[in-house]
Amino acid sequence: MFQRFKDATCISNIKNVNQMSFWSRGISVTSQHQSATVEMVVEKSESEDDFSSFPGLEATRPGEKPVVVGTRWGACRFLKGMDTKIYDVVCFSPRNHMAFTPLLTSTCVGTQEFRSVAESVGQMLSALTQSPNSFYLANCIGLDTGKHEVYCEMVGEGELRHEPCNFKVAYGKLVIATGADPLTFNIKGVKENAFFPRKVNHAQRISKKLLLNLMLSQNPGCRKTTEV
Repeated sequence: MFQRFKDATCISNIKNVNQMSFWSRGISVTSQHQSATVEMVVEKSESEDDFSSFPGLEATRPGEKPVVVGTRWGACRFLKGMDTKIYDVVCFSPRNHMAFTPLLTSTCVGTQEFRSVAESVGQMLSALTQSPNSFYLANCIGLDTGKHEVYCEMVGEGELRHEPCNFKVAYGKLVIATGADPLTFNIKGVKENAFFPRKVNHAQRISKKLLLNLMLSQNPGCRKTTEV
């Protein structure tokens, strides 16, 4: 089955996932690395032809090649236990590190440094930095379970001066471990006014906001009841 992920930076919804087990723990099924909702569209005509022109990354040795999507807890634990003498491992994600999410709140007030709560994928599995194993900073934009191919697009920051680089990866086993997002339980104002520290830059935003509020509160004429 061919599946195209529209406006997606990570895979957001996979069939046969028991979503009730996630809801009972107060988290939602994986979405993209940003908070916007990802829409999955299944197409079988023109989109499939578009992906067929992507350059491919073929297997370098006989056997099944594991491909890992994401660099969160599950993905990093899986990679750490891989025997690269047997398998050629490929991993791609919009992030090249794993963040220790329980420690992110400590970085907001200076108890921990930002760099101390993140570990690069290359340090956890040094074999990814050596051929034939690979790590790519890219987003997943499509999946063909019939052909066993994942379609990727390079990560861009802001406006790119050139067309994004697209490619496809053939896999033997596919591991989707892009994490989960907290649920707001439809409480009004939570999504607009709360911070959800899932990544290092989220903690940096909280720290900047806190310092800004403290500085603005010192302005002459600012009352204690003034909302900053």
